[in-house]
Amino acid sequence: MINKSWIGNKAVVSTQSTGGDSRDDTQSRQRDENPTIRVSNLAEETSDKDLQDLFKPFGALSRIYLAKDKNTGISKGFAYITYNRRESAEKALKQLHRYRYGHLILQVEWAKPSGS
Repeated sequence: MINKSWIGNKAVVSTQSTGGDSRDDTQSRQRDENPTIRVSNLAEETSDKDLQDLFKPFGALSRIYLAKDKNTGISKGFAYITYNRRESAEKALKQLHRYRYGHLILQVEWAKPSGS
């Protein structure tokens, strides 16, 4: 069974098994430990592909979450980018913080763990 819930503006998708498996808790902990950066000041036109093209050169990506309005599908102006390796996330953060992207200047920072 797939469950979707919201923590602040962040959608969290989890699976639930009937066997009493603690896999969900492990996946949640792993997600919090993965090197994730938060990108803000994105244009409304920004797409997942745009973010992939911008962030992939710094290393392998494990997840991109672009916040979008539920009704219109338009970007809310921020995203979370998760890398497989912390070093890749650090390079992206250093290179893209205050980077001119389109007509805006990106703000890139370490994402805060969920629940804080």
